[in-house]
Amino acid sequence: MNFKEIIEAWIIAGNPTYAQKELAEKRGTICDDCPSKIFTLPGKRGAVCKECGCPIAKKIFTNSFNPCDLKKWKDVDIHYFPKEKDIKTLF
Repeated sequence: MNFKEIIEAWIIAGNPTYAQKELAEKRGTICDDCPSKIFTLPGKRGAVCKECGCPIAKKIFTNSFNPCDLKKWKDVDIHYFPKEKDIKTLF
């Protein structure tokens, strides 16, 4: 993720549309079961991704297709970024 994407994710997290909130919830569910989710504060608060170091509560609002470093969000994101369905491969 680049600096611009990080700032946009924080802004969206502050006032998301219904679709943005729904996408973030689905991404968050995937992160809940991921071994890369670690907690930096006691009481299971302050969850971050150990792959990229981003706070998960904000990264899930990123407005780009499958920005997860482990590429675990593709199956969810494909429904919110329809143009990604049209990507063609050489095979």
